[in-house]
Amino acid sequence: MMQSIRLRTGNRIAAAAVVISLLFTPRISLGAAGPCDPKPISQNWFVGSKQESPQVRARSTVTIGSVNIAGQGQTADILASWAQQRSLDVLLLQEVGHTSIDGRRFITQLSERMGVHYAYAPAEFLENGHTHGLAILSRFPLDEVQAQPLKYHRLRFRSRCRIALAATVKTLGRPIRLVNVHLDTRINTKERVAQLTPVLDILDGFAGPSIIGGDFNTMNIRWFRTMWPLPYLQRQSSAVRAMLAGAGFQTPLGRGPATFPFLGLPLRLDWIFVKDLTPLEWGVDAVRFTDHRGVWASVTPE
Repeated sequence: MMQSIRLRTGNRIAAAAVVISLLFTPRISLGAAGPCDPKPISQNWFVGSKQESPQVRARSTVTIGSVNIAGQGQTADILASWAQQRSLDVLLLQEVGHTSIDGRRFITQLSERMGVHYAYAPAEFLENGHTHGLAILSRFPLDEVQAQPLKYHRLRFRSRCRIALAATVKTLGRPIRLVNVHLDTRINTKERVAQLTPVLDILDGFAGPSIIGGDFNTMNIRWFRTMWPLPYLQRQSSAVRAMLAGAGFQTPLGRGPATFPFLGLPLRLDWIFVKDLTPLEWGVDAVRFTDHRGVWASVTPE
């Protein structure tokens, strides 16, 4: 009986993975600059600042959230409300911008509305001149911003440029290094770990607490030729967690609700990992207008 249930679940995951690949990967066309030229990506990022509040400086904990907004411009109201509800100090966003709205414009308007600092880096340049990328919103000042191109995988369809966006926040009496990531979808464990490796290089030599968050796309699936899913033949979540644990990172999000709700399957694609910080509270929240749920964690120095 258990074997039959497992088989049915595996079939559901296989079917879901195909549907996810075909339907939920954003259909974005690259501009004339070509795919994933690392030079403009690494040099092309933007920062916006506001006047720092003494009340913010005095806080002894920091709450960080992360969500893939799937390029949806109408998420602005929802994100501002979520940040207020959870008292988010830092918000990592993936898939910022679309053909309907430029990523930098969206994040500039959102940061002004929320009264926070921001950093934005485009991962892709769209045919209509808009950009699509990663963003960090923060109540604390951002310093040492860095955009790092990640390995490009030429998939059978809908290949994407992937980057990491890093910044240092000045809070909790000492700086914290943040890295926001969005990894590829239909790649296997070896490639996923390799794509994540430059993120640890960004943190190399930083002596303070660190946080890595974002959309890791960690399905427990082996992909045949980047197209055909073979459920349960790989444990990508475990591989990523083991890799980061070896570098001193932990996550409080190992159990709990799925972060990508689809057909009732336990798809956990989104994570927050912390180093030299103690998680106090954490959770997974529904976020309207996007296919991902938001993840968050409150932490304090060890």
